Amino acid sequence: MGTASDLFYGLTTAVGYGTGDFLARQASHRIGHVAVLFYMEATSLLILGPLALVLERGQWSPGPSWGLIALLGLVSVTASLFLYKSFEYGVLSVVSPLASSYPAVTAALAFLLLGERPGPLVYAGVVAVLAGIVLLSRSAAHPDNPRPKDARVGLVSAFLAFAGYGVFYFALDYVVGDLGPVTSAAMVRVVAVVSLLGAAALGVARFPRPSRGIRGPILAIAALDSLAFVAYNAGVLTGSVAVVGTLSGLFSAVTIGLAAAVLRERLTPVQYAGVASIFLGVAFLAVG
Repeated sequence: MGTASDLFYGLTTAVGYGTGDFLARQASHRIGHVAVLFYMEATSLLILGPLALVLERGQWSPGPSWGLIALLGLVSVTASLFLYKSFEYGVLSVVSPLASSYPAVTAALAFLLLGERPGPLVYAGVVAVLAGIVLLSRSAAHPDNPRPKDARVGLVSAFLAFAGYGVFYFALDYVVGDLGPVTSAAMVRVVAVVSLLGAAALGVARFPRPSRGIRGPILAIAALDSLAFVAYNAGVLTGSVAVVGTLSGLFSAVTIGLAAAVLRERLTPVQYAGVASIFLGVAFLAVG
């Protein structure tokens, strides 16, 4: 497998996550980010569970990968909670590129833990991403945009999602080969659903029953997220983790485009500079 397949898997991941996140933002404003995440995770499990059973059951065997995927599931659901919270509280066209710059974390972990020695473009990419984060975090929202619930909460939540996803997608490569692309995704969903149900049992989370009008968007979010997740796993299994992972971070380009076209969100010049810096950094990471 070569560059063409890396591009296919990476861009499929970006389109799936980007479109799903836009729909998740809409749903979060109606029933809250925790409920949207729970129903998305549960619906995604209903999609991925039977596929994993049919396609990959033959390669299941006891091993450390099962414990690691359980831990990664906790990291993933925590990062997703912060991501969806950023959608509910912040400006979508600001928080999405911030969260999607997680390849900078992945690259840093590869440097620190795997002894990789990246080229100058990778260093430039990390610096550009960090500069973009600073610009976004220090800028005010465009005055023509609808007022967010709390822009600062949105930014902090997006930053925590950025850190969590960086760790998650770095470590995911260690389990996909043993468990399979679909099984890995399904197990992450199992951990997420169990964790959120546990939170509800303790009284710290509520999942209002979705109305008929919200069920369709939740199904679409789950289907798009499942497609993107499996595409990413298949990409890192057969190709370059660096290329597929970095391209997947471009999902915010899809989200921003939809926010501009549908929600008429606008950015200030400083925010445009921050988004451009992040995209430039992601591009440097991809080719570096």
